[in-house]
Amino acid sequence: MISNFKKIGEYLRPGEDPEYQSFIGRNKTKRRPLVYLFIVGGEIKYIGETRQGYSRPLSYHRNKIMKRQNEAIYRATESGHKVEVYALEVPSQLAIVNGLEIENYLAQDYEKALIKLHTPEWNGRP
Repeated sequence: MISNFKKIGEYLRPGEDPEYQSFIGRNKTKRRPLVYLFIVGGEIKYIGETRQGYSRPLSYHRNKIMKRQNEAIYRATESGHKVEVYALEVPSQLAIVNGLEIENYLAQDYEKALIKLHTPEWNGRP
């Protein structure tokens, strides 16, 4: 497991909402930049990033765009595995370049670096 990530939920049953309230309470909609992991049996299967906060990684069972990950979660839970969801807030940093303030969104670069390091099975194209 990568240090400093905290568990925010887990998918337990095929096609059903993940359990998250015991991990983060009822509020999963606050917008915040995150890098998140899907872990099955201690192995990182997917690494993603979002500016949408916890709602993005906790909604893949309904996500028609991310079909590969949606189906992988379904298959894992159908075969009795749980898909654990971990996240790390990665705040943007403000830089001043030639007198102009620029917001550096770091989550995307951190996500790319982690994908390169871990090469998770559910990332990338089939």
